[in-house]
Amino acid sequence: MSAAFHHASVVGDPARIAARVADAASAADRRSDVAVEDVFLSQPGRLDDRTRAATLRLAETTIGAIEQQIVGDAARALADAGRRDAAAVLESNQALAWPRLIEAGLMRDAELIGELIAQARVDLLDDSLTTLRAPDAGTTLVTALVQSGAPAQRTAAIAYLVADGTRRLAVGGRQAILPVVLYARVAWWVAAVLRERLSGAGGVESDRALADATHRCLSGYDHAAGVDDAAARLVQALSPSASERAELMVRALDSARITLFVALLAEGLSIDSVEARALVLDSASDRLWLALRAAGLPREAIARAGFLLSEADRERDLSMLVETIETLAALDPAAAASTIATVRLPRDFRAAVRALARRSAA
Repeated sequence: MSAAFHHASVVGDPARIAARVADAASAADRRSDVAVEDVFLSQPGRLDDRTRAATLRLAETTIGAIEQQIVGDAARALADAGRRDAAAVLESNQALAWPRLIEAGLMRDAELIGELIAQARVDLLDDSLTTLRAPDAGTTLVTALVQSGAPAQRTAAIAYLVADGTRRLAVGGRQAILPVVLYARVAWWVAAVLRERLSGAGGVESDRALADATHRCLSGYDHAAGVDDAAARLVQALSPSASERAELMVRALDSARITLFVALLAEGLSIDSVEARALVLDSASDRLWLALRAAGLPREAIARAGFLLSEADRERDLSMLVETIETLAALDPAAAASTIATVRLPRDFRAAVRALARRSAA
């Protein structure tokens, strides 16, 4: 028991103290329930501590950045309107959105958290691949393109380096590049938290200031400036043949550029980057190996890519690839593509198919 709580228990109102004790007991029970649930969670699909920490850090930083932008804009508008009391409340109570959204259960949004987990895993894979890279490995793929690629390739490679550098070295911490729909969802959640904190201060003017600030936050958001779109534009500039694609994909992994590897896979299979990323991050099945063969990669390229990804991802079992590599190599790319045909369905169609399958399995 803290000193502050002990002091309160001596001199405070007994009814209040009893209520606090009851609240503390309830909180302890909830923590115990969570701990028990955690012990019995099935292992498949469970996040390791490193991924969980990276996901939470990414989520908190992203929400904090959105909150800071909305607070600053809304507080200025309120101050200009003469509502300095409401502006002061906003400016003196920052970093409220993250804990409040967790408390409200909104951060359990499966679509949002799924995107954050995926981005965190890409970050961790890049970190691991960077560690694996030998000091004398030579010029990386993107650097080589900047130095000696065709003009369009150089331009796209520079843009990719800038976007990837921003992703990795963002001031104040890495922020997620969310799809516009998810970004808007989070921004309005943050606005609602700030409105709640104002508790009526500023009245209608506060609501208008928060709404206008959120609209400006959304209008200034440029998803196309993210690394995924920059990678897609670089692949478009490269326009690789099947043999060139195989070499580029291996070199992308050697260079610790998962986003470029994903973009090359998406181009090779004519699918969207979100689905290609899901294939790359699926470390529990052989879908990625089939996808690589469907994209026309030969045995040697699949083996090299498999080795690098297995070294970088402790959840991926290299023996699964070793056992199937000869069968994969003998498989016609068109036949391999037929085994993963659902990845080519429109995104909403895929989501509907999967939702129905989950309902049926429940």
